[in-house]
Amino acid sequence: MKLTKAVILILLCTAILSCGKKDDTKPVTDNKQNTETSKKDVSGVKLFKIGSIEDSKGNKLVPDISWDENGKKVSLSDYKGKVVFINFWATWCIPCKKEMPYLSEIATELKDRNFVMLGMNVFHQPNSQKIEDFLAANPVSYTMIDGNEQLVEAFKKASGNDMSAVPTTFIIDKDGKIVETIVGSRDKATFLSSINKHL
Repeated sequence: MKLTKAVILILLCTAILSCGKKDDTKPVTDNKQNTETSKKDVSGVKLFKIGSIEDSKGNKLVPDISWDENGKKVSLSDYKGKVVFINFWATWCIPCKKEMPYLSEIATELKDRNFVMLGMNVFHQPNSQKIEDFLAANPVSYTMIDGNEQLVEAFKKASGNDMSAVPTTFIIDKDGKIVETIVGSRDKATFLSSINKHL
C-alpha cells in the first residue's frame, strides 16, 4: 500500500512539473535545412523564425542553429565563450508559462555577464495560441525562436534526451557543450544555481 502511494505521488509531481508532448501533435516541420527567417513584431519582444539547423559535431556538443536578426545571420556558434541557457517550451504548456517570469528576471539580471538566454517555441498544436498573440500578452526579456520538429530532433541527438516533455532546458557551457539538462519547471533560485556553476 505504501509503495502504491509513493508511485502515485511521484507520477503526480512529474505531471505538475512538466507537460508531456501531446499525442495529437502536428509540429511545424520543414523538409529543407534552410528555412525563411524573419522577425515578427511582438510589442518589443525579439521573436525570430528558425533558419538553418546543423546537427551536433560531437557528443553533447550543441547543434548549430541560426536565425536572421534584422538582416544579420545569428547562430549559436556566435555565442562561444558565453553560457547559453536554452528553454524549450510551448504556448499550451502551463508549467512553461509559470516559469517564464523567472526566466525574464534572470535574463535581465545576467545581461552584462557572459550569458545568453533563448526561448525555443516547439510542439505547435493545431488549436494552440499563436506565439505572437501569446508574447503580446506575456512579454519576455529574452530572445524567442519559433522552432520546428527539426530543431527538436537535433537537440534529441545532441543531448540524448528524448524531448518528450516541455519545458526542457539546456545549459550550454562556454565551449558549446551541453552540461545540464533540466526537464520540468523550476524556480528562479534553482535555475540561477545551475547557471552560476558555469559562468
